Amino acid sequence: MPTPDFTHHWIGFLCLFLFVAAYALVIVEEVIHLRKSKPVIVVAGIIWVLVGVAYVQSGQGEAATHLLRHNLLEYAEMAFFLMAAMAYVNVIDERGLFQALRARLVAAGV
Repeated sequence: MPTPDFTHHWIGFLCLFLFVAAYALVIVEEVIHLRKSKPVIVVAGIIWVLVGVAYVQSGQGEAATHLLRHNLLEYAEMAFFLMAAMAYVNVIDERGLFQALRARLVAAGV
């Protein structure tokens, strides 16, 4: 079975509109005092639901489940990597290594 074609489907147009709306909210973050992550995460969730609905309507609910699990796994891998990287950076900063490196580079004239 082919994947649903979103280029001429109402769900595709709605997803595109939602993406542009979320992007606009990110652009005007300073004016509306709303963190960038909030509209982006909400719209991403809504888009995933809409894509799932389109797949179910085309009789490919199992494919939607597989795609969602695959993308959630990639997201989790990235989140765990970033958590570990941030932990290393925090430890290095706590020990003063960044300041020591900066002082050494300034003294060397770099």
